[in-house]
Amino acid sequence: MKPIWAVGLMTGTVLDGNIDVALIRTDGERIADTGTYTLAPYPQSIRTLLEETLRQARAWDFEGPEPAIFREAEEAQTRAQSAAVNDLVESQGMRIADIGIVGFHGQTVLHRAPQPGRIGRTRQLGD
Repeated sequence: MKPIWAVGLMTGTVLDGNIDVALIRTDGERIADTGTYTLAPYPQSIRTLLEETLRQARAWDFEGPEPAIFREAEEAQTRAQSAAVNDLVESQGMRIADIGIVGFHGQTVLHRAPQPGRIGRTRQLGD
């Protein structure tokens, strides 16, 4: 397979305030070029929204309907991550059409590890 440009995104539940964005060229088995990376800061409004979303997620704990704030946070977070990708790509003199794939796991807002007799669960926001 011919190598393609790929963008990877990472955020953590610690809410360090950044979106980690990295660019590589790969054929899926080996890295042909290690492009660049950046830490794109979340605007304070999104950090505040995500902090409240995490608080509500813990209170929800997979019981009953999901909190309504999930939809708002998912849209805001997805838009911020999309902007971070566009900014990185443009900073390298590339177009978004040059990117073959984007790896985006979303923002984990609740994670319950599996335990004996209980299946694990996780909820990420991102679209």
